[in-house]
Amino acid sequence: MTSTPRTRHHFGVGTRRGPSLRSRLATAAVRELVRPVLRHLPISTPVLRAGALVESGARLLPLRTAVSIEAVAARTVRCEVVRAAGVAPGFDGGAVLYFHGGGFVAGGLQTHRRFAAELSAATGMPVMQVRYRYLPEATVPESVRDCLAAYGWLLDRGVPEGSVVFAGDSAGGFLAVSAALGVAKARLPAPGAVVAVSPWLDLDLTAKLAHRNAATEAYLPVAAFTRIAEWGCTREGRIDAAMSPVNGDLSGLPPTMLVACDDEFLRVDSEVMATLLTAADVPCELHIFYGQIHAFPVVFPYLPESRQLTAEIARFTRTHIAAVAPSAAA
Repeated sequence: MTSTPRTRHHFGVGTRRGPSLRSRLATAAVRELVRPVLRHLPISTPVLRAGALVESGARLLPLRTAVSIEAVAARTVRCEVVRAAGVAPGFDGGAVLYFHGGGFVAGGLQTHRRFAAELSAATGMPVMQVRYRYLPEATVPESVRDCLAAYGWLLDRGVPEGSVVFAGDSAGGFLAVSAALGVAKARLPAPGAVVAVSPWLDLDLTAKLAHRNAATEAYLPVAAFTRIAEWGCTREGRIDAAMSPVNGDLSGLPPTMLVACDDEFLRVDSEVMATLLTAADVPCELHIFYGQIHAFPVVFPYLPESRQLTAEIARFTRTHIAAVAPSAAA
């Protein structure tokens, strides 16, 4: 067993050794327009509740991929199933169970629908987006329970065991790994694979704050991570280490794909997790993208680099669920 995780570095699409022009322009726009706004907003309950406006505004974002959307509402499960054109009805060929990002305080089905559509088209499978509860209305453990409830709903609909991929970005990456860690306790079968894009995996910020990326993060306010961790992830006034996926028993996890950007604040978490997974003998891929921003395929799903990552996720998905879901499209 090797102690070095398999890492792939992506400097550009194809033979290019740098970000595409479209990617550079998009990153510059985020740095100059979004970062100043986010870094001056107070992290307070009224401001966070106003974040719901982002979800409403996302309704205006155009979809370039033809999809059908089915709403799901059953007890605590609030989801939507996104199917690209040509994806068969039902779940016999497996599914991607997607947990949106948003720092446990924002985001939703609208903000992530474009990326869900791209994933469905690339994998040939339905993508079920989960509308989990989050802060301040619900705790992080309650968010995890909502994700597991959605998985249970899928299993009740006949999806083959081992044919579901847990996926998510940022806080959703946390939920994807946490839910995979929680299936045994919930007496549910393990998913076939996990994909985490720019995931937040360690609630303890000490190592990240000491890393150079605390200063190179393109747009997320580092102070917000501290505030959110203190607000929703504490026990008796201290960060609850048991909540962090990096501190879980990783030996039972399925094959896992981790994605991070070279300059983002959360890069450290993916690198640490990749090392831990490799030490636990869990098949793991770590992909580092250069010149991109946190959760870039969600923010800009149609960039060349975003399409490249989506294709990598589809390849990883096919590799690890092909045995149980042979009908997934190539």
